[in-house]
Amino acid sequence: MIKMGSYYKTLSDEELFLLLKKEDNRAFDEIYKRYRGLLKSLAEKMLESTQVAEDIVQEIFLNLYCRREQIDIKISLKYYLLKAIKFKILNEFRSSGVRNAYRRHLFFQGQLISPENSHFDCEVKDLNTNIQLSINALPDKCKTAFLLSRSEELSYKDISGYMGISVSTVEKHISKALRLLKSNLLVADFSIN
Repeated sequence: MIKMGSYYKTLSDEELFLLLKKEDNRAFDEIYKRYRGLLKSLAEKMLESTQVAEDIVQEIFLNLYCRREQIDIKISLKYYLLKAIKFKILNEFRSSGVRNAYRRHLFFQGQLISPENSHFDCEVKDLNTNIQLSINALPDKCKTAFLLSRSEELSYKDISGYMGISVSTVEKHISKALRLLKSNLLVADFSIN
């Protein structure tokens, strides 16, 4: 008699993912066991932070579970997960770049960065206001593509279907949006590197 735990170990990634789509939690557990270590070590190596790496890996698996019915794996589950970790790492670099630019901005303004500092709250509000104004100033299609990508976390393919445009056009809109946002924030004295 085969134990259920060892049964799942014998299944291919494709078989496990099909079971996961049918809400089989043991299939999810096996996928998690197979790939958590690999994804975490890649993220730790790139980000040099165990906690951030762990958070990113958890987000990927949470997303995999929550969107299991919508996800269509074209090549392999491993490829999908490696691509997901790549994009999460890039997003972390982008967002940490904004945070670091903001810290540099405050430092060069001669202010201490601490939650107790009342100027800190004003600076955060100013930054958020400038970001929101910059997003609102984007051309309509750029703004829509950007918000679907960043706020709704849709893939370029999903955005393409939603907007009725090609994936390459989505890429161009988002690239243009990022370029304009960076330019607007530079003008507003928040440099992004």
